[in-house]
Formats: sequence, C-alpha cells, structure tokens
Amino acid sequence: MYNRKKKGQATIEYLVLLSVAIIIALVIFAFMGWIPGFAGSLKERQVKLYWSSQFPIQIRDYKVSNSTGTYIQLQNVGDSKIEILNMTGGFLNDTTPDPSGVDARLSAGETKIFHFDGITCPTTGVVYELENISFGYNVIDGIQGMVEIGDRELVGTCQ
Repeated sequence: MYNRKKKGQATIEYLVLLSVAIIIALVIFAFMGWIPGFAGSLKERQVKLYWSSQFPIQIRDYKVSNSTGTYIQLQNVGDSKIEILNMTGGFLNDTTPDPSGVDARLSAGETKIFHFDGITCPTTGVVYELENISFGYNVIDGIQGMVEIGDRELVGTCQ
C-alpha cells in the first residue's frame, strides 16, 4: 500500500507542474500577441511605436470606424514637401485620401489628419488588424510615384 501512495503523489505532482508550465506558456504567448484577442493594447502600442519611426511618412495616431472610415494623423519627417496620393491596406487595393478640406500636401515636419473613407472595420468594439499598409506619395519638385510600405499592420479596437 505504501508504494501506491507514492505513485499517486508523484502523478499528482507531475500533473500540477505540467499545468503550471502550460499556464506560463499561455501567458507568454498572450503577451507576445500570438493569441488573437489577448494583449491587444500591448500590440497596438508596439504598432504605434513602429509606425512613429518610419521615414518619410509617420503615422502619429489613427482611428478606424465601422461607419465613418479611417482617420490617420500623418507626419512628414523628410526634408522635402510631399503629396499623399493613396493608402492601401486591409482588404482594399487603393483608396485616395479625403483630407476633409485639407490639402493633401505635407511640408517638411508638418502633421495633418487624413480621412480614408474606404477603409472600415467590421463591428464596434471588435479588435481589427489592417495588414499590408502602404502609402503612395509624390515628392514635390522631386521623384513622383514613391511608395512607403510598412512591415506592421495597424491594430486597434473598432470605434
């Protein structure tokens, strides 16, 4: 009888240690953003940090709605004046900006909010990921038809 107790105790200890290891692994995966729906705000902060380090067009802030489209605050960090032609991303091939009365040109260092009405998210409150984000732009008095392609998606909660 004594040996059976030891076997049972060893089995329970093994199962407890295994379950603790699995829980730790799930927590790590969640914080790294590998599980959809978890750590959305952490992933959103990482994406904002990435896009605020791009050149020459930086995304300073953004909001995606299921009814009004996408609002993106862009900054030209280059030394030449540029004109934003379009933005591609998510499931769309091309959408031109509607700067809501604002000129689509950005001087060096200038920041403006652009409205892209063709890019929306499915439902309010749902976490979205817009992949394959790129901006088409012209350098005023310079090279035309330039494209800035991002390696990170835009992540956030649909508003």
